[in-house]
Amino acid sequence: MKLKIEIKYKNPTPKYCKDLIWEGTEEEIFKRFYEENNTLRYCNGSHYQFKDNQIDLRYREWLKSLSRETRFKMYYGNGVVD
Repeated sequence: MKLKIEIKYKNPTPKYCKDLIWEGTEEEIFKRFYEENNTLRYCNGSHYQFKDNQIDLRYREWLKSLSRETRFKMYYGNGVVD
């Protein structure tokens, strides 16, 4: 099942804010959403957010359903953690 989900890119500088539409399965979109936000973790105030609160709730439930090991790997990737 393919979905189109509206995403808003938020940035402290309004001229860089934009609306996006991502397509794919729900899980593909949720993984991409996590990865894209993770790349912005050091960009002060920049982040992606779902325009629909119901999808945001489903995303949070999906994230909670993942094992600790999966979330750890998603966060750190192939990096070395001391």
